[in-house]
Amino acid sequence: MSPSHCPDIRRFTEEERWIIQTGDTPEKAQAFINTIPYSFEADGVARLRSFRRVIRDKLAHCFEGAITIATILSHHGYPPQILCMEARDVDHMICPYRKDGKLGAVAQSRDENLRGRPPMYPTVRDLVMSYHAHYWNLHTGDHTDLTLRGYTLIDLRELEGDWMTTEEDLWPAEDLTYETTYRALFPENGHQEFRSNRDGTITWL
Repeated sequence: MSPSHCPDIRRFTEEERWIIQTGDTPEKAQAFINTIPYSFEADGVARLRSFRRVIRDKLAHCFEGAITIATILSHHGYPPQILCMEARDVDHMICPYRKDGKLGAVAQSRDENLRGRPPMYPTVRDLVMSYHAHYWNLHTGDHTDLTLRGYTLIDLRELEGDWMTTEEDLWPAEDLTYETTYRALFPENGHQEFRSNRDGTITWL
């Protein structure tokens, strides 16, 4: 796939431009995404909205939130990357950023413990581990069953077309999460990396 470029700011609506222009720091972007209700997809329809659709619908789950944040911050010099944290139950997507050599994150979540992080982590693994203790099994409610297994960075510039304003669901962004290699948080039997499968299993590399 050929990389896509950041759309001209003039292509956004007046409301979208205001949100982009006022979200000129990760802290401001986090404050904005905190105002967007979490999308539980109560109607049973899976969606992966673009920035434009999130702004219009005023709903976002973590992946949509990360896409929205990446759109905003990409206009202020930050690369449009998403950090996918793979888990045995439900994955989590955040938007990482680097400031003064340290990593932080901006994120949407139903759980405030899984939202943003200040820029204080020296490595991606350290950033991911700051979420690990809070990432217990969503299905069983067992707070001792921590489910994070690994992580990978997704560069949204790999997507074709205008991923920021499309009216189509961004399933190609989800596809990237299954096409990439994950770094294991806890290597097993000498295996440091794996691929995530759509059925919830992983394949060690």
